[in-house]
Amino acid sequence: MAATTIGQSGLTWGASTETYGLIQSFSETRNIEKSEVKNNAGEITAIAFYNPTTAYSLSVAVTGSPTVTAGGALTALANATGSLGTCRVDSVTINKSNSSFVTMDISATGYPNVS
Repeated sequence: MAATTIGQSGLTWGASTETYGLIQSFSETRNIEKSEVKNNAGEITAIAFYNPTTAYSLSVAVTGSPTVTAGGALTALANATGSLGTCRVDSVTINKSNSSFVTMDISATGYPNVS
């Protein structure tokens, strides 16, 4: 059953369905490198921002046989905002327990300037 929300309009509840399993959590962190130029007094006089990347992390309850591999490409993330560019898997962790469902944690990096 979908959640019923009351109050502030425009809020989003939950996460979109991912192809990798039943989504349990998702995070997206946008990063950029910077270079600073300082004068003789150590004060910053110029800044350059370059090399943007996006770090993705998601956890899913596995519904089939996991086919995601470290170094492999992720071509779609339903919960991502914006373009993935080229997105590569940094790590995959399969979690098993005698008292819970099998879950998979995926960490990936998106390179928006790489096609």
